[in-house]
Amino acid sequence: MEQFKVIKISNAWSTYRLTRNVEKSLQQLTVEGYEILSVSFGVNHWWIPTAFITVRKEEI
Repeated sequence: MEQFKVIKISNAWSTYRLTRNVEKSLQQLTVEGYEILSVSFGVNHWWIPTAFITVRKEEI
């Protein structure tokens, strides 16, 4: 069975900090055995920079 997750990360102060947080999250998710399916950047309804990470992990 496959497990899917969508992770949302926001940072109102800096797009640089948002990017760094996403990089750290991607590294941690990879260590935990997740496959990264997509990473997208946008803004929420308050115009705060936001990233969405979609991951998949095979459950045994």
